[in-house]
Amino acid sequence: MTAAYLDARRREILTAAVAQFAEKGFEHTSMADIAAAAGISIGAVYRYFPSKNDLVLSVCGEGEGEPVPGKTVAEAVGHLHRQVAPQENGSTHARLVAQIWGNAAIDDVLASTVARRHADVRDQLAALISRGRSCADGERPAASDEAEVVLAALIGYAALVAAEAPVDHAGFERVLSRLLD
Repeated sequence: MTAAYLDARRREILTAAVAQFAEKGFEHTSMADIAAAAGISIGAVYRYFPSKNDLVLSVCGEGEGEPVPGKTVAEAVGHLHRQVAPQENGSTHARLVAQIWGNAAIDDVLASTVARRHADVRDQLAALISRGRSCADGERPAASDEAEVVLAALIGYAALVAAEAPVDHAGFERVLSRLLD
């Protein structure tokens, strides 16, 4: 088996896990559910992930160290918004985000994984914000603080989408963009 094959199989399992976790929640999804959704044996799932907790941590840490798509703040924030916006089919991801943050509040290991990923994205956004500022922008808050507020807004928005609460989606995107002007 080649490294490419093994990586593709691992990605298939992660994709199936995301769908199952979003639909049923972490607690109500079994490794057998994930194996069935991936179309592989349960033994193959365990070969890549020794436990469901390892699989949850992998899903939550996915993308760590990878750049957020976008060369500008607007592009990066737009990408992050689309990940959880229902009109962009982000409801699945929104349900996953809400679960991740909820479970991170009671699971120290998960909290550590989520905090690292969050800091990574925050720092990338802060760098984009800093790059887009002119010298006259000295009165604005620190770029890292602005990035933190944007991410907190997106996490809250994901929770609203996950709960199917009434939200003015276009209004949210407009205001979020305006905050970064």
